[in-house]
Amino acid sequence: MRKGKDTMGNRIEGESAPVGYAAIQNFFEERSSRADVRSKYNYVLFQDDHPELAEKRDAMEKERIGAILAPHIHKGMCVLDLGCGIGRWGEYFLTKGIRYVGMDGSAGMVERGAENLAGFTGKKLFQGYVQDFPRRLVEVGEKGEFDILLVNGVFMYLNDADFVKALHDLRDYVAPSALIYLKESMGETERLTLQQVESAELKQEYSAIYRSIAEYRKAFEETFSAPCYKRLSDGSLFASGRNRKETLDYYFVYQRI
Repeated sequence: MRKGKDTMGNRIEGESAPVGYAAIQNFFEERSSRADVRSKYNYVLFQDDHPELAEKRDAMEKERIGAILAPHIHKGMCVLDLGCGIGRWGEYFLTKGIRYVGMDGSAGMVERGAENLAGFTGKKLFQGYVQDFPRRLVEVGEKGEFDILLVNGVFMYLNDADFVKALHDLRDYVAPSALIYLKESMGETERLTLQQVESAELKQEYSAIYRSIAEYRKAFEETFSAPCYKRLSDGSLFASGRNRKETLDYYFVYQRI
């Protein structure tokens, strides 16, 4: 275990450590209120000094993951996006006639999502926390299963017990033949936890848990295991353009069978 003290906050390597939910909530509420972002994708993909990189990554992700999902999706399906942010994936699915249900922990991000998807029908956006998403689904009238489920850059903001619970809860909403897309920023070789570390790029204090690829793989494979599920694909999301040496964006796609 290696622990270092930054100007503000801690970096903890190779050991489990918690993050504070209030600090994370404040981070995203402040971020959603910014008027100086140069691209709408900077709200959720960051890269504040390089808006063109945020836009490129959005397009690359949709192209790569879309190619995996495309043979299995069709008009009339319904997708649940937990941690929807500004509704990036709503842009993709709503153009294909797929109903989009998006939830985000930040009320400000939900407002940004409503603005971003204002031209579309067949959507529902609401505020809610992933560690309590089953209750929120009932409260907003969503009681059934979903054909596509997305959790994209959300588990990294959950402490271990809440991560495990949310992952297990997810199975209750998986329709027959449904697709599950899970993507997180992960530690390449070991876990890294940031506790309110000042980010010069973001100009905010930032907290997150970068679980290792091996940790996520074990948890996902245990939750979405054969013979009920099969893994369609996994891998590093971006073949190029990586600008952080300790972490990388890594994805898994499963299907219920």
